[in-house]
Amino acid sequence: MKSAGFFFLISIVFYFGCRNSNNSSNGNNSQADTTRFFQVTRFIKNEIEEVNKTPYYIYKLEVNNGKVDSTPINTAIFNQISTAFLHPDFNDESLKPKYKENIFEDQTTKSFTISYSTLDKNIEIQNVEILLKEDGQTVKRVFMRKFLNYSDSSAIEQLSWKPGERFQINRSVQKADNTESIRQTTVVWDQKS
Repeated sequence: MKSAGFFFLISIVFYFGCRNSNNSSNGNNSQADTTRFFQVTRFIKNEIEEVNKTPYYIYKLEVNNGKVDSTPINTAIFNQISTAFLHPDFNDESLKPKYKENIFEDQTTKSFTISYSTLDKNIEIQNVEILLKEDGQTVKRVFMRKFLNYSDSSAIEQLSWKPGERFQINRSVQKADNTESIRQTTVVWDQKS
């Protein structure tokens, strides 16, 4: 099983290495981008659909500037909160060229990590990481880091999705007058741990 995951990773690296060297040797940069990023939006949408069709007890735990509140929620509220993971889609053709992909194996956690990052500070999604199990296909976690700039403030969001169980959004807002507010929202639908 471990060798299958390693073979999968080597195949991906070899494929992208050959594709990049062929493109540069042809000198034709006007070809369409055929790089395939992990379909995070599609993965999250599938998770959302599963929650919508299964009668889970869903609750939201919110910590807002140190105050804790826990409430049950319905699927409509679940869907509304989870949209933070869907927009924007970094697989969009206008955004995709601005991201760099890295893949590495972490032997201590027995997982592969696919990482996408950008140096463009004007893009909302700054970083995405997908942790895969040793098989190279089963998602363990999805992490996103967003930067949002408003006229009177800026916000950093750290998002984490644990498949089939929960997601979390940590939001830190810095106002123009240097005041800061911190909110952590955790939504759970199938508590396993």
